[in-house]
Amino acid sequence: MSALFLASAFWFPALADAQVFNFKEIDAKVREFRTLLDQAGSNGTRFWTRLDSSKRPHKLYVGDGFINADDEAKENFIELFSRFLAGHPEKNMLIDIYDASTSKLIGEYGFGGFRLFPPK
Repeated sequence: MSALFLASAFWFPALADAQVFNFKEIDAKVREFRTLLDQAGSNGTRFWTRLDSSKRPHKLYVGDGFINADDEAKENFIELFSRFLAGHPEKNMLIDIYDASTSKLIGEYGFGGFRLFPPK
């Protein structure tokens, strides 16, 4: 009986759908994210100014470029940043979004998706 159980452990991987992970492709995509985020940082379009990763969720402080962008550009930027933080192009990291000029929480990105809070 134990021999059958042991043998089934070797058959299971062959029967299961294996997801192929190409680490070079993942690394290249994350490096691409990094380049785009560097261009959108303090010395670029000022979509973001700083990141506090000391606790989860990450605190992302956004600048004028983000505040003045259209909704689609904001969502795309936050999704890209989330995937960069996760270190994988198909995974996401939770982010709280803060206005860099006021240090006030203005939105979040998480399990419910991207959401900006109404101005007070």
